[in-house]
Amino acid sequence: MTKAEQVGLAWEKAYMRGDYSSIEELLHPDYLCFDHRMGMEVDFEAEKSLVKTVSQFLTLSTLKILYENDDVMVGLVFSKYKEAPPRFMASMITGHFKDEKLFRNEIVREVLDYDPAEIQDWNWEDYE
Repeated sequence: MTKAEQVGLAWEKAYMRGDYSSIEELLHPDYLCFDHRMGMEVDFEAEKSLVKTVSQFLTLSTLKILYENDDVMVGLVFSKYKEAPPRFMASMITGHFKDEKLFRNEIVREVLDYDPAEIQDWNWEDYE
């Protein structure tokens, strides 16, 4: 399993099960995340608090790795918000590694006007 795949599965475990043990092992001590939609940079403890708040309202797809090398990973993940009607979002995630740990994460999100599962080879039920 590649480093990016490990990161993706660990975040999925954190979001969907509230288990942060796997992602904590993969993070650099100086880890920071910048979320462009919110316009803020946060450390892991603040990000964990945000994840705990929003995770109960959404379902995440698996992170699709678009590119990876020893220094950088780029991935795409879709979200379905449990609203009526449901709201969908695409998130492009860029991770930078330092000392083989995730050091910086940047996230760009976009609200979608369609259900991404309709054009993918998976269903939301696979992730609920």
